[in-house]
Amino acid sequence: MASEVDVVNSALTKLGESRITSLTDNVKAAREMNAIYTLRRDRLLRAFNWSFAMERTQLSAAVDAPSWGYTYQYPLPADCMRVVQVDDVWVIPGYSDFIGGPDEEPFKIEGRNIVTDIGAPLKIRYLKKVTNPATFDACFVESLATDLAVEACEAITQSNTKKDGLKDDRRQSILEAIRANAIELPPTAQPDDSWIASRF
Repeated sequence: MASEVDVVNSALTKLGESRITSLTDNVKAAREMNAIYTLRRDRLLRAFNWSFAMERTQLSAAVDAPSWGYTYQYPLPADCMRVVQVDDVWVIPGYSDFIGGPDEEPFKIEGRNIVTDIGAPLKIRYLKKVTNPATFDACFVESLATDLAVEACEAITQSNTKKDGLKDDRRQSILEAIRANAIELPPTAQPDDSWIASRF
């Protein structure tokens, strides 16, 4: 099981730097990593449908309905990084070209709310903000460490050449993490996009 320090030390090893004992160590490497760790973790969490960060819940409608357009408003969970599914609705990318108006989609995310005509309780799946590295997938840990190394490279090593090499490593580590994540999931049919639909 990884800790924040383990993740950061993996990144520092990729940079050829000495390991640290804490993110609060009074050394440049610790300060640089401490400054970017949370931002880079959250960005990577939001970017892909990681199984370890997937959560299901049911939302209660807010007392205040939207002022117009939709019937209900549902506040998102505080730990929601990105909504993946709302109720049993599969929103098909590209079909917005064929919808009569901007509020005829089954739902919209506006600010930290979902607005919709679907009544309560509203079932959703979402990517949650996971902060405990012990619960990260091992491939996600590697991707995060490589991402941290790329982002801190210039500040710590002043080497653009090393940074360019690490960018390739980051791309590969993320692809491997996505592949490992996908292997555990059942096959999913992909909906037709607007280009296909226009041929009907």
